[in-house]
Amino acid sequence: MAKMGRRKRSRLNTQAFLASGGVSKKQREADSTAADTTAAAVDAPSVAATGARTAAKAAATPAAQPTGDPDIAALADRVKARRREMGWTQGDVAKKGGPAAGMISQIERGLVESPAADVLAKLDAGLEWPADTAAAILAGRVPVGA
Repeated sequence: MAKMGRRKRSRLNTQAFLASGGVSKKQREADSTAADTTAAAVDAPSVAATGARTAAKAAATPAAQPTGDPDIAALADRVKARRREMGWTQGDVAKKGGPAAGMISQIERGLVESPAADVLAKLDAGLEWPADTAAAILAGRVPVGA
């Protein structure tokens, strides 16, 4: 049998990991062992009651808890639009006091889930926006036309 290189072995391991749904072999074995132990210890009436409680809790959660998620897509679109409107590159924004060009790229692509307050402040400075504009866009408080 031919010797397999490190890269090929890594690629094959990654493919197997992704094919399994992103769960490692050790985790699958641990889950199956835990499931077998739990199934033997639980009786049918308690499973039905737990299922009913879980379903009721899941139904109540969306209505009881407002989302309040940051609007990453709106911030990404507004940052890119402002930068292009001014005719600047990402590097130009960084030189003007904004975050690093790589961070601006990640923001514009929507890869930053919740930017830190200092990044938002630098973004305001680099794009020459009034203070807290980026935070307001993220929170959905700034109208689209502004």
